Amino acid sequence: MAARLPYLEREQVGAEVQAVYDDLERATGRVLNIFRLMAYHARSLPLFRRWYPTLREGPLDLQLRQLAYVRVSRLNRCAY
Repeated sequence: MAARLPYLEREQVGAEVQAVYDDLERATGRVLNIFRLMAYHARSLPLFRRWYPTLREGPLDLQLRQLAYVRVSRLNRCAY
């Protein structure tokens, strides 16, 4: 399923979001599409970026975490 909005490239965003893109590039070598979509709401992007790692940490193993993602997607009628 394609995104309903086009992903924003670095050249299309303001300086604050460009700084986030640069940090992501340095940290992971790329900017994930979720961040490129969140750039439409620039105020939330830095906050989300600080919160995002908690999705990968915690007591749940990877399989259980993926199951939770799928379940929440189904409950919200979203394709995952």
